[in-house]
Amino acid sequence: MADRFELSYIYARVCGALSRSWAGERSSELLRLGRLSDIWRALFGDAAPALPEAALLAATESRVIRESLDDFKNLAYRLKKDEPFFIALRRKAEFARIKRVLLAVQGSESSCPPCDDADLPEGFDSKAYPRLEAMFRGGTRYTWIAESGLVDLPATENRLDRQFYTELWDALSTVPSRLRDGLRKLLSLEIELENVVWALRLSRYYSMRPELIKNLLIEVKGADLSSTALAGCARRHDRRAEWHGWKFEFLLADGPDPWTLDVPAIETAARRYLYRRMRLALHVNPFTYTPLYCFYRLKEFEAAVVLGVIEGTYLGAPADEMAAFALAGGVQ
Repeated sequence: MADRFELSYIYARVCGALSRSWAGERSSELLRLGRLSDIWRALFGDAAPALPEAALLAATESRVIRESLDDFKNLAYRLKKDEPFFIALRRKAEFARIKRVLLAVQGSESSCPPCDDADLPEGFDSKAYPRLEAMFRGGTRYTWIAESGLVDLPATENRLDRQFYTELWDALSTVPSRLRDGLRKLLSLEIELENVVWALRLSRYYSMRPELIKNLLIEVKGADLSSTALAGCARRHDRRAEWHGWKFEFLLADGPDPWTLDVPAIETAARRYLYRRMRLALHVNPFTYTPLYCFYRLKEFEAAVVLGVIEGTYLGAPADEMAAFALAGGVQ
């Protein structure tokens, strides 16, 4: 069990690390560099390897993600190496890997995609790649993939997303009450916003009815985190007045007539809102697990910003477009 000294130390480390974050205004330093090799040196402090541009892009992206996870693990290990909540949080890397594995099997790729979190024990048999049944059978949390993995890939990815959040929510109950102040509220907000964006996308672009969308949303024990999303789906996409009083109305983009629901703008606004809430929340409960959870999520936002800049630089995108893409990662 973490004591007050350990929690104080982690809080100080979190604050120090985030003060050097590449998210926010500091991303402009990367935007000015213009070459992947220069971005590599700025990010990591050493010379870029002598690789073709495409390979350097992949190497840079891989190292950004790996170091982001390593920064979190180095702090989490000071508390308790096998804390169920943080193990469930780290498992997000495995859920993302499984999506890549399914795409690799579908594309007949020769090797199994690696995991970005190498220290996390595998939840499936990657050595059996590309045989789905052999990889996911045997009582793993992913057994269901053996039967339905490639039948409907978008549905499988949706179920993986829902499974990650339900497992994370369940793991929250293992955190002692004195250490989880703020965690339930933050995780509730994150899940609710995920549901809102997903539901509005299905309603807006696929004309799905709320009763069908409900089965594709994240449901957790002891909390209603889907009704706001479903309430949004019941409103018309071309009538701004119908959205007055909706819980997340402040996320809507106001535009010229005729107004129409802009789901990408809502997603960007939701990401920025969650980013700001995380930045604030880590200071409210400094002697709990909240700062470490916020650190994990804020490092994800930072990685999204950096990856956007890297990919834009590789593609030669205009600086203003890259700046807009970086901001969409959740900053400002």
